[in-house]
Amino acid sequence: MEEDTLIGAIIRRATDPTTRTDWPDRDTPELAPCATLEQVERAEQALKCKLHPLHRRLLQEVGNGGFGPANGLIGLPGGKVDDDGRSVVELREQLFADPTGAGVPAQVVPLCDWGSGTWSCVDEDTGHVLMLDETGLTDTQISLHDWMADWVNGVSLAERLFTFEERSGINPFTKAPMTARLRSRPIGVPYRGRTS
Repeated sequence: MEEDTLIGAIIRRATDPTTRTDWPDRDTPELAPCATLEQVERAEQALKCKLHPLHRRLLQEVGNGGFGPANGLIGLPGGKVDDDGRSVVELREQLFADPTGAGVPAQVVPLCDWGSGTWSCVDEDTGHVLMLDETGLTDTQISLHDWMADWVNGVSLAERLFTFEERSGINPFTKAPMTARLRSRPIGVPYRGRTS
């Protein structure tokens, strides 16, 4: 899908609260107003990296967060924040806190929260979507463009991003046997991007 067509399709999906995120049954976030050039430039200074061109377009042409996979993209300062009130700048600082400064992936920026300590991020240099969990960063080898195109087309990104395990047990309320399908590890390869 050509990028302008993709942006138009994302705008259409994002303007409808029932399709704005993957979880419309939860408290649907408001679509934040589009980021200004000044907001983008200040965020890039704070992040110490340039945003990938498509990431920049999404924030400037669709909205500064509040739409997209999972519970929606987290915005730059002045846009949609995560459940703990953090923009991507504050969230990145906390997720990649390293008192020595060694090994901090300078070009990796959080995109959205999948819950249970798992985040989608983007390598702003390559445009690859990465997954961050307790095991570290995993390169999904899916481009931001393809990730967003899949989202627009209703593809279950969770199925593309994670392995799942089935666990059996007894329902504590009904005492009936039950099987639960639980999200497990991200699919991909260990991230080998440059570090600062």
